[in-house]
Amino acid sequence: TLRRIAIVPPHLDKQVCSTGYFVLRPKPFLDHRFMYYWLFAEEFMGQMESLQKGASYPAVTDKEVRDQVIPFPPLPEQQRIVTLLDEAFDGIATARAKAEQNLQNARAVFESQREVLLSFKQGWLVASFAELCDVKHGYAFEGEFFAPEGDYVLLTPGSFFETGGYRERGEKTKFFVGEIPHDYILGAGDLLVAMTEQAAGLLGSPLLVPKSNRFLHNQRLGLVTGKPGVPWLNEFFFHAFNLGRVRREIHASASGVKVRHTSPGRICAVKVAYPKSVAEQNRVAALINELHEETQRLESLYQRKLTALDDLKKSLLHQAFSGQL
Repeated sequence: TLRRIAIVPPHLDKQVCSTGYFVLRPKPFLDHRFMYYWLFAEEFMGQMESLQKGASYPAVTDKEVRDQVIPFPPLPEQQRIVTLLDEAFDGIATARAKAEQNLQNARAVFESQREVLLSFKQGWLVASFAELCDVKHGYAFEGEFFAPEGDYVLLTPGSFFETGGYRERGEKTKFFVGEIPHDYILGAGDLLVAMTEQAAGLLGSPLLVPKSNRFLHNQRLGLVTGKPGVPWLNEFFFHAFNLGRVRREIHASASGVKVRHTSPGRICAVKVAYPKSVAEQNRVAALINELHEETQRLESLYQRKLTALDDLKKSLLHQAFSGQL
């Protein structure tokens, strides 16, 4: 929130300011846009971040802001620097918008191609998940045995990306050190779906377990297994769960207002198209995986561009307020 800084437009000059914000009015010898840019510089922002207090809502006091010293040249030089920064930042904003659009396009193209690859084709079958698989609830592991480290990771809805897949939680990873029912230790390649929407868009998100004898099947997660005699490949149905239509149907049938919940029965009511041979399912899944890898490569490229643009802005601000611009 510290970086939410704005110049109030003239037509809003009679509006009130809510708590949590400061109104700064520069003296006549200080150009207001020069001060605006200085507030974004790491020299000021880094100091503010180091002074923040409070766990839930970190904040600084008005005195701590007033005590900051602003180095400034004569007004004409301030205006020259502001003109240079305006031009440079306009160019950066244009480049950033293009990179963000390219990032969105890459994701949209992948999602479109996935829809095509998973749409009904001659020789495919259509059935509800109830006819194809079982969805099993996880175990309610006792909170007294949660730990910051251990041999077994306790999966939660936070372990899922909203777009599917396993999310490494880092320091937020939960471990379990108590007695574990054997049936709730997961194997590599097991398919899980999130049955609680811990974050927007998470409901119905699928995950393929990355490693055997390391992860636990926790409550609020559904373990999906193909029924005996049904052609079922986890890798294929992982992508089927990620289809926009499937995710929307799971979300629409869920209950709850603030936090949405689904159930095995509601999940199993959804219908999907699928190849009637595991070999064909494997071929389609491999094609989608190749497209996903290429999409991730492009996303990484555009993310690096966005990071480089952010670094350029920081560099320009540093130069501007250290007499190098």
